[in-house]
Amino acid sequence: MALSEQDKKLLNDIFSASLRSPKGINSARFRADNEQFIPELDQLERLGYLERRDDLYTITALALAYLAKENPDAQSIVQKCGFVFTLLQDNYRRNLGDRILVPDITGRTGLSADDVELTLRFISQTSILGVYSKVYIVPSENILKYKSFEDILKEKEEWDKHRDAERPKSREPLRIHPEYPVEQETSLSATSGKANWEAIEREFGITKRRFGRSISFITDQFKRKVVFRDAEQAFVLASSGFSKPAVILAGGVIEELLRLYLQYKQIKPITDNFDGYIQTCQQEKLLEEGISRLSDSARHFRNLVHLSKEKTERHTISKSKAKGAVASIFTIANDF
Repeated sequence: MALSEQDKKLLNDIFSASLRSPKGINSARFRADNEQFIPELDQLERLGYLERRDDLYTITALALAYLAKENPDAQSIVQKCGFVFTLLQDNYRRNLGDRILVPDITGRTGLSADDVELTLRFISQTSILGVYSKVYIVPSENILKYKSFEDILKEKEEWDKHRDAERPKSREPLRIHPEYPVEQETSLSATSGKANWEAIEREFGITKRRFGRSISFITDQFKRKVVFRDAEQAFVLASSGFSKPAVILAGGVIEELLRLYLQYKQIKPITDNFDGYIQTCQQEKLLEEGISRLSDSARHFRNLVHLSKEKTERHTISKSKAKGAVASIFTIANDF
């Protein structure tokens, strides 16, 4: 999207404040202080420039790509992300996906703990990590696709320009809540399979053909079709801001993949449910530890969708969590 000067000012204000508070700034306070721009803030959230999680506002890697063109502090963060990227890429080449402890990144790059936390928040929004936690991270093979962190940002810009070119032009912001959009400004759709899988490849670095090879143990053609359909539609829902249904659908795909994989291996699960499939895969050492944790996280995301769990806004499933659940589908499939 062609950001207006007001859009840039809002994003710059949030970014500058987040330098003092790497976890993010109080979203309710910021919206109250900028109440005349609430429609613009909603649109920035919905289009993926701004993220609200646990009542905190942070800018995304997509927004960082644009801010770095004019903001020296944003340029500095991009440079620091570059240091971490180089470390992760070198580590992957030497150790092929071994975990890296977050404190070690601080020592090996010379960056402060706050800087590492901030850079990893942006890096985690890309497809170059297989596992990301507060304790350790694991780079994925996708990190070899790029020469630098700047290349990743350029790819995000190109995707944004492509999206902008295909949607109706209107500078009037939609006055809707980002979690429940009424109209979607996106080229993704439930019927445009080719465009959706091209978007999946850009975001997660996996093609439909490669995903198909990963699940070659599923020989029933109708079942394969269903898995492809639900994985694609989970991505469309997450990208469009429908976070809850995206998590439900992604969790269902992961559960079925694990069930069919155990069936293929002729292993009886401990119990015939999601928990039982995960525990059995871990017990039989069928999946690597980090991937098992990802599937476990997806299960917990799925449990959060019950209305009784959503007591306050901080319990609402965010777009980033939905994207994380969808990413787990492809990360787990790579380990079969």
